[in-house]
Amino acid sequence: MNDPIFDIAAILREPRNARRLVLGRDGDERAFLREFVSLPSQAGADPPGAEERRGRIEERVCRKCGNVRDYKGPVGAGENGVMIILNPPSMVSGLERRKYRDEAAALMKKMMEAIGVDIRKCRITSLIKCEPSDPSLSPGGMFANCEAVLDSEIASVAPRVAIVMGDMRPLKRLRDRHADVAWFALDHPIALINNPDLKRGAWNTLKLAREAIG
Repeated sequence: MNDPIFDIAAILREPRNARRLVLGRDGDERAFLREFVSLPSQAGADPPGAEERRGRIEERVCRKCGNVRDYKGPVGAGENGVMIILNPPSMVSGLERRKYRDEAAALMKKMMEAIGVDIRKCRITSLIKCEPSDPSLSPGGMFANCEAVLDSEIASVAPRVAIVMGDMRPLKRLRDRHADVAWFALDHPIALINNPDLKRGAWNTLKLAREAIG
């Protein structure tokens, strides 16, 4: 998929365009343009991290599920070998997910701290990459479009451990394909917030993941 951002970046690297003002569509594009333009030209080579940004931009403009209301981009590079894959409960609406976002993020950070893992060094990503404007789309149908993106992401990050927060059943093919990764599943933070009785099982799973992380 070709995106105009890469044509714009190449044009801006030309000295005669150094002072041109360009408005990016979001933070990813602005960061990409700043870094691309600031680095010395090396026979047209992309700057470090360009491929990852390319993937993020292409994911955002996928459109396979129609117009998206909220693209859930990945966070972190995963340098500690840990990937967290989020799959919210299917019965929780987009409105409820936004309501619980901060509380769920705080709980997830606390959970990882409890096993000595710096969440800032994890790769945090979503099983389904966007929230479409069409509410009739099923999670299963959406993941059929996202599976190849997540597959590529796992291959790129190459985690030693994948912690799935939510239903892991849709990931069977990816688990088989990435058999060198140690996979663990526990309930999504939103489910843990709504049902604290589930926290004991989540803690037991986290301890097993801690052993695999080493």
